[in-house]
Amino acid sequence: MNTSVVTTRVPEETLNEIDALSKEKHMDRATFLRNIIEKGLNSERKERTLKLYKERKISMEKAASILGVDIAQMIDIIRDEELHLDYTQEELREDLRGLMDDSQ
Repeated sequence: MNTSVVTTRVPEETLNEIDALSKEKHMDRATFLRNIIEKGLNSERKERTLKLYKERKISMEKAASILGVDIAQMIDIIRDEELHLDYTQEELREDLRGLMDDSQ
């Protein structure tokens, strides 16, 4: 995995909180910040994907693919977010065909 250095400025009180939380989690500052960034990116990805799904710009299958989950997990996410489940009969047929192909 290639990595790059990113520099940013944060208020001193934010840095103090970062240091306190990283110490509490027994992590160095860099590891803690990488974890926080990854969680934030995952949250933003989910929010963006659900927005596209809600606007019917992507299918449930595409949303699941973007989020790295299967259809059953995607249905749970949609339900948890209280979104309308936009799942056509044709999508169901395709998913059932895929399940039958996987079981053989």
